Amino acid sequence: MTREAHPFTGRPIPRTEAGLKVSGAITYAGDVVLPGLLHAVLVPSPIARGTIRSADTTAAAAVPGVVRVFTPGTMPRLVSPPEQPDWDIMYGSAFVPMADATIHYAGQPIGLVLAETLEAARHAAAIVRYAFDEDGPCVGLEGDADLSGEAWHEPEQVWLGFLAGHLPGAVRRGDAAAALSHAEVTIEGRWTLAYNHHNPMEPAASVAVWEDGDRLTLYETSQHVANHRNGLAKVLGLPRENVRVVAAYVGGGFGCKGPVWSHSWLAALAAREVGRPVRLVLSRAEMYTSVGFREEQRIDLALGATRDGRLVGAAVTKLSATPAWEDWVEPSWYPFTFLYDLPALETRCRLRRANVMAPTFMRAPGEAPGMLVQECALNELAAELGIDPIDLRLRNHADAYPVDGSPWSSKRLKECYRVGAERFGWPQRRPEPRTMREDGLLIGIGMASASHTVYRQPARARVTITAGGTAHVAASATDIGTGTATFMRQLAADALALPIDAVRALIGDTGLPEAPMQAGASLTGSLAPAVMEAARDLTARLLGMAAGQEDGPFHGRGTDDLRLEDNRIVARDGASETVAAVLRRAGLTELSCEGRFDPGGPGQVRTGEPERDARAGPRGMHSFGAIFARVAVDPDLGMIRVRQLTGVYACGRILNPKLSESQLIGGITWGMSQALFEATHMDPRFGRFTNTNLAEYMIPVNLDVPVIDVTFLDDPDPFINPAGVKGVGEIGITGVAAAISDAVWHATGKRLRSTPILAEALLED
Repeated sequence: MTREAHPFTGRPIPRTEAGLKVSGAITYAGDVVLPGLLHAVLVPSPIARGTIRSADTTAAAAVPGVVRVFTPGTMPRLVSPPEQPDWDIMYGSAFVPMADATIHYAGQPIGLVLAETLEAARHAAAIVRYAFDEDGPCVGLEGDADLSGEAWHEPEQVWLGFLAGHLPGAVRRGDAAAALSHAEVTIEGRWTLAYNHHNPMEPAASVAVWEDGDRLTLYETSQHVANHRNGLAKVLGLPRENVRVVAAYVGGGFGCKGPVWSHSWLAALAAREVGRPVRLVLSRAEMYTSVGFREEQRIDLALGATRDGRLVGAAVTKLSATPAWEDWVEPSWYPFTFLYDLPALETRCRLRRANVMAPTFMRAPGEAPGMLVQECALNELAAELGIDPIDLRLRNHADAYPVDGSPWSSKRLKECYRVGAERFGWPQRRPEPRTMREDGLLIGIGMASASHTVYRQPARARVTITAGGTAHVAASATDIGTGTATFMRQLAADALALPIDAVRALIGDTGLPEAPMQAGASLTGSLAPAVMEAARDLTARLLGMAAGQEDGPFHGRGTDDLRLEDNRIVARDGASETVAAVLRRAGLTELSCEGRFDPGGPGQVRTGEPERDARAGPRGMHSFGAIFARVAVDPDLGMIRVRQLTGVYACGRILNPKLSESQLIGGITWGMSQALFEATHMDPRFGRFTNTNLAEYMIPVNLDVPVIDVTFLDDPDPFINPAGVKGVGEIGITGVAAAISDAVWHATGKRLRSTPILAEALLED
C-alpha cells in the first residue's frame, strides 16, 4: 500500500465523519440512550401575554407511563439565575421560564412532562389544562411610527457575546447631517427584513444524567461545550469540575446552539428531581420559540455622494423588537463602519418592548442584514450616477481600516472584484434594466461585496503520539458540519509526518483541552495554531529525547540532524529508529504535548518573535469577497429563478479546499434563501408564529439552487495567527441577497426593499 504524500494541509481531504453521517452511525445528543432514561416534553404557552390562573395536571398524571408533571408551581428552582451579559458565559437569555405564573410570549414553557416513553409524554403534555388571565400582545413594528414615543428606547451598547464583547449602539464619525445636506446625490430608503428562524437538521436536545447527587453529565447540542458547562454550573450552583458536557458532532447550529437556553437546565433540574436520566428534544415547532431567531427589523438609510461617486456620509437607523426583560439587538449598522471609505457616519438603534422571546445570533449576525441594505444602496447609487457597480466600489475602496485608520491585516478585495467579474461574465451586462432577455424571460445581473470580521479566541489543544504507530489530537471543540476533526487531523499528520489515517481526532468533551466556540468563523483560526504548536513541541520533545538517550543510535547528534517520517526518527545519513523504540527506552507508551493560542486584544497581534514584532499593533481584520448573481424573471408571473451565482473570496490560508468550498456554497445558498424565500409570519392578534414547520417555512430545495462557483484567492494572513487562517463559515451569506436584489431590479426595473422578494411584489403596479 503506497503511503500518501505530505502535506495533507491545503489538500481537499474528505470530511472525517462523512461515512458515519451518511450511514446513520453517528450518535447525536437526541440519540443517547441510558439505563432508566425518561423522555421529557415541554408544554408551551398558547397565549403571548397574561398570567396563569390555575393548572390542572390530573389527567396528564394519570396517563400510563407518566412519572412527573411539572408546572411553574412545582418546578425546582435555579440556585443562581442567568445574567445577560455575563463576560464568562453566553446565555441565550436572562429569562427563566416556569419561575412564576407570568406569560411573556407564545411558546414560553409553562410545563414539563416526564414519562417512560416519548408517546406517553407527548400525550400527557397535550392534556395539561391551564386557565389564563389573558392580555392583548404587543408584537410587530408597524403602528408606532413616532420613534420619540415611550414605546421605543435606545440602548447604549449592544452585547455580541464574548466573541466581540460590546459594540456601541450609536456610532458618530464626522458630521453626517452636514455631509448629507451638502451631498450632490442622496439615496434614501427604508428596508424591511422578515423574521428568520434557524432550522438546523438536528433540533436542539439535552440528555441529563446525575451521579452521586452533585455530578452532572449533559449530552447537548452545543456549539461550545465549555460555555454550556460554565452556564449549567452557575445556574445549578455547582463547581465547574462537577459538570461534564459532551457534544462531538452537532447537526447544524448557525448560532442558535451557541448560548445556553432554558431547555438545558430544565432537563437537568428534572433529572435531579426524579433521580433518573432525562432526555429533552425540542420539536420542530418548539425550535421557533425556544432558541432565538433573527428579529424582524426595519432599517432606514440616507446615503450621500458626489456626482463622481465618492461617498460623503450616511445615516442609519435600525428598529426592531426586544423582549420585556432585556435588550437584544442585531447590530445591522455595523458594516457601514468598516467596508468603505465613508468619512461621515451616524447610526442609531431603536428598540420596542414586545411579547417575543429573545432573538439571538444567526449566521453572520449584523453583517448579513447590514450588508444587504448597504450593498443594495450602493447599487441604487451606481444606477443613479450611471457608474458601473464595481467601479463605484473601487472609487470608495477603504485602503485603511475606517474605524481607526490602522492598516488591514490583509485585503484582496479589488482582486475579488476582478476575478469574479471575469469568471462570471460581468462585461456582458447591459447597464439599463429590462434590456436583457432569454427565452421570453427577463434576465438580470447583479453583484455585491462580501465581508466578515475576523474573530479570534483563546484555544488549547493536545497532540499525542503512541508506541503503536498512531497519534491523536484532542480539543473540546465541537463540529457543527464545518470539518473541525478533519483539519485537526490534517495539521497533526503533517507535523508528525504520519499518514492521515493514523491520526484520530478527539473532540466535543469538556474533559479535553478547552477550545473556543464554533461561532463567528473563529474556531479554525483560533484552534489551528494551538494544534500546530502542540504538534511542533511534541516533535521537538521526541527528537530531543532520541538525541539524549545514551543507549540509542542518535546519542550525541543535534536535533537539527533528525526528523520524523512515518512513525520513525530518521537522521540525515539515513540511520533510523521507530518512535516505539524511543518511547520504550524512556519507559513510555505514549508522549503528549499541549499547545495554546492566546490572541491579543481586538485587532492586536502577539507574535512573541522579536523579528516579527515590528508588525504587531492594531490591524483591521476581515475576510473579503465579491458575489455575482444572474436571475431570470417571468414577466407575466413574476417568478424568479436564480441561474448563476459566482463568489470569489480572500479568507486567509485555506486548510482544506473541499470543506471550505462546502462552507461557502452553504452560506451562499442561505443568502439566496434570505433574498427570496425565508420569512416567519406572526399573527399579531395572538402573538404567535404561524408557519413553524419545514413545510411552510420556505427554504430553497435542490431544484432552486444553481451550480455555485466558488474561488479562493491565495491570502495567508501572518497577522491573524501563526496558521494564517481567517475562517470561512460566516462570509458566504453576506452580500448574496443584495446581489440577487440588484439582479431582480436589473431584470425588471423594480427596486424592492423588503425581503424576501416575492412574485406578488413584482406584479404590483
